[in-house]
Amino acid sequence: MSERPLSYEEVTVVRRLIAISAAVLFASALAVAAFAAVDPDQRTVTTGAFQVRWSLTDPEEILGLSWNGSANLTNSWTHPFCPEGGDHEFFGNAWDTYSDGRFRSLVGWGSTGSWDAQGPGGVAIGSADFGCYGTSGTPVDTSYRFFDNGNEVNRILVHRRFSFGTTPFSFDLRAYIPRLYPRDQYSLVIHPDASGTGLVTEVGNACEFGCEITNWNGTWFAVHDPISGRGMIVRHAQSANPVALWVDMDGGSATTASGVLLVAPPGGFTGTVVEVESLCFYDSSIWAPGLVLPPGC
Repeated sequence: MSERPLSYEEVTVVRRLIAISAAVLFASALAVAAFAAVDPDQRTVTTGAFQVRWSLTDPEEILGLSWNGSANLTNSWTHPFCPEGGDHEFFGNAWDTYSDGRFRSLVGWGSTGSWDAQGPGGVAIGSADFGCYGTSGTPVDTSYRFFDNGNEVNRILVHRRFSFGTTPFSFDLRAYIPRLYPRDQYSLVIHPDASGTGLVTEVGNACEFGCEITNWNGTWFAVHDPISGRGMIVRHAQSANPVALWVDMDGGSATTASGVLLVAPPGGFTGTVVEVESLCFYDSSIWAPGLVLPPGC
């Protein structure tokens, strides 16, 4: 028994089904290609939105950060007081506030340790710094998570843990310093006030040696370029420690140095101290400064 030839309408339906199947396969291939690629040998992460490169000698130091094809958004600097310790200012530092003319560095010059992939979109770092002034050898664990799609694609989740043990760290702590370059471009820090109902703008260059801002509700701040409308929102997860906002600029690396300030308890920090932050990058098509953050941040 011979088969009946397909009608024109049936041929059209088959062609449409083939086209839809090809489109689905192509979209699936694109989705797979967009998955985060973590290279432990080169210490790089590549996603649909980010290209991030860490130092091969200091596991905590982010040397390159590009968002959506941008030029490098960060910069580093080697302090002349301890050049053998490597770069001191870089994206991801942890310092005190330099309140008495001295640095206490928990993540900075002299940091060594491990850098490992953590699943398809994560990085796990274990470090301690030694040898340069203000280093203490305190164990620090830092992890990053990147997102491939959806509203979180422009977000980097950072989790950092300090293990002080029984030796007190008696100074206020800038647990994570996300630096943007150049500082004169990302010149404003925008944040909600203490009540969370008003928006406040700080001028970074007015805080060359750092300003502690207590008129803040502890939720988020944005480092903002008023000309291009681009910037980075730092959203702080609530913690057991009282916090303030530290607004700062650094001349060595020509970067912004604003961050969440963990206020030391009486007697200093002991045991385990954890800081969790989301870094959300934006342009004017994603977010205009206001009290409502963009989806996914």
